[in-house]
Amino acid sequence: MTLRKKIDNIDENFVLLLKDRIELCKSIGKVKEENRLAVKDLLREDEVYLHIMSKALELGLDPQKVEALFKQIIALGVSVQGAE
Repeated sequence: MTLRKKIDNIDENFVLLLKDRIELCKSIGKVKEENRLAVKDLLREDEVYLHIMSKALELGLDPQKVEALFKQIIALGVSVQGAE
């Protein structure tokens, strides 16, 4: 398998995982709506950032760049829950 094909496979898997995450966010959004909870949960977002930055560092990745990527991912999740 060529290196480019391996990257293509990883990209496809990443998109599938992103779809799964979005579906979960939609379900969470429904629960929040039913319970009249705020869509944005800044404490939870901070927990996610700290966790992924720690994991990135452990894996030899740039934590700030990984955090920047996750800020976009979380913004997408928040948007499907009905807030921006």
